[in-house]
This record gives sequence, C-alpha cells and structure tokens, in this order.
Amino acid sequence: MNETIVETERLRLRLRTPGDRETLHGWFGDRQVMADLGPVRDAAASDAVIARHEAYQADGLGFWMVERRADGVPVGFCGLKPSDPGRPLAGELEIGWMFGPAHWGQGYAGEAARAVIDWAWAHRPDSRIVAVTARVNVKSQRVMERIGMRAEPTLDYEHPSYPEGDRLRDSVVYVIDRPAP
Repeated sequence: MNETIVETERLRLRLRTPGDRETLHGWFGDRQVMADLGPVRDAAASDAVIARHEAYQADGLGFWMVERRADGVPVGFCGLKPSDPGRPLAGELEIGWMFGPAHWGQGYAGEAARAVIDWAWAHRPDSRIVAVTARVNVKSQRVMERIGMRAEPTLDYEHPSYPEGDRLRDSVVYVIDRPAP
C-alpha cells in the first residue's frame, strides 16, 4: 500500500516505495530531465540522492512520488527539504520537483508544488519556503511564478556544487511567505 501524503484533483503525492527506484533512475539518468538540474546520474549516484531524500522523512519532509490519480502512473516527484548546509540558505525550508519529460507541459509541476506548499503551511511552522534553480532553468522559474513565488535577487548565489564557468553555477532564489492568518 502506498502512503498518500496529499491529493489534488489530478494527482496523488505519496511516499516512495522500492518499486519507484527504476522510474527515479530513469529520470536521474535522462539528459533532457537533468539538463538544467545537474549532472546525469548513474544508478549508484541516483541511489545516493534517493537515500538523502529518505533521510528527510525523519523530520516529516521529503520528496514524494507524484502519480496521476486516474491511472497511478508516476509523473514526477515533488517535496520539501531543509536547504543544504554550506549554502547561503542553509536551514530554510526548500521546495523542489522533477518530472519525467513525457509529463511536461501538462501543469503537473505547478499542481503538485501548490499542494506541497499548502501541506507545509498546515504542518510546518516555517515563515517562508524557498526554491533554488539555475538561472538558465527558465521553465522551473515559470512554475515558481505560477505558484505564487517571487524572485528574491538579494538571495541569488553561485552554487558551490558547480565549478566556475559551469552554466548551472549561477543560481536564482524564489520565495513564498506564509499567508497572514
């Protein structure tokens, strides 16, 4: 049984199961998916990312599988994590997502991200949520804007995971504040 965290009109966000490993490996190993996210990962590197995300579950966070409610097909993953130590936003609550290319352009990323933000406001005390992406990742920035996030240029930074001159090093930050009660 898959543990559902939140549902939307079209989507179910749930905890990952061992059966999701192959799907995630496919996305992490897809050059098109990873073009603006980071290096293409082999199975071992994918497993390391999955394990890191599973560790966030101890704090009630993590990236959840996103599947269509109609047929159970996995379309992506989306969730929350503490921003990485050693980065300017360390400790902030950070949202992120990744979707398979067959599911792009259908509004799934925005729908899932809005549901995750609503979940955070209901279950977390954080005053805001941040999102970080490479400046070249315009598609993710559009999703951030559609879900109500705003660019916060004073928080932009050079991502330390990428060497000088790498096209993914220049990172932009978007934020959304907790709504007033």
